[in-house]
Amino acid sequence: MPMKVAAAPKNALKLLQAGVQKHVAGMVDATLGEIQGLATPHRVFHLGLDALVGERPIARAAKHVGWRANLVDRRKKAVAAAELAVTRAGLRFASISRGPHATGSTESEAVAEGWSRHANADHELALLRIPGAYCVALWLRSGDGTQDAFVPIAPCPPSLTPNRTYGESELRAALLPEARKQLEGPSEDRG
Repeated sequence: MPMKVAAAPKNALKLLQAGVQKHVAGMVDATLGEIQGLATPHRVFHLGLDALVGERPIARAAKHVGWRANLVDRRKKAVAAAELAVTRAGLRFASISRGPHATGSTESEAVAEGWSRHANADHELALLRIPGAYCVALWLRSGDGTQDAFVPIAPCPPSLTPNRTYGESELRAALLPEARKQLEGPSEDRG
């Protein structure tokens, strides 16, 4: 079945467009000069290391923190991404990123879309950030969380292969050793 995106709040697209226009106004930047459009916004989630190491399913532990839309060129390839943050006062324009997690999302989305077509359930496309594990992945969220899939975007930890689809248990197992090290903090024994 094809993947879907959650309906963004009514003002999200206007906030993204205004933020992008304000950000690029007067800038001389070849990359941002290639922007031809804004892709459909999708939700952004954050997962802390404590939640990753814990037993709670990612679908219940991850926090919805914003909305993201790829800024695409005439070939519909992502050249940057714009984000809105969810705040107590409502949505606010947060940033434009031009790094590899933004530009690499085109290939990751193609992998996610191919996987979703062959899956036997509806999936919502979202972005999952696990900053403590140095991981950003596209998240194909199933309605009940039992058939979720994740596609890491390069660069990602060496324990993962970018643009490959992982189930939740596989993703967690690949990230746990480094996550536990990070949570333990510096040790005199490790120098």
